[in-house]
Amino acid sequence: MPDVRMVMQSLLDAAHGVNAVMDELAAHDVGDLGTTPAVFGHEPLGVVTADFCTRWSHGLANLTDDGNALARGLDEAARAYASAEDLAVERFRWGG
Repeated sequence: MPDVRMVMQSLLDAAHGVNAVMDELAAHDVGDLGTTPAVFGHEPLGVVTADFCTRWSHGLANLTDDGNALARGLDEAARAYASAEDLAVERFRWGG
């Protein structure tokens, strides 16, 4: 049987890292590019760029939602492991 070890701090660090990436993504919205065709001085380029920005924003929102859910799951897993470990220690200590 393989020896399985779980380091709770690694789960918490991973959750923190995912949250940091999600915060960084949220700070760089493509909406800053300007989404009206007139901004580009070329109607077809402006239309395509505006469409790209809209799609990018939707994709980024989905990615951010998924990333935040992943970070929450990692944090919850670490807390569950910590709780189980605390229970095992208490049972061992008090013979329960």
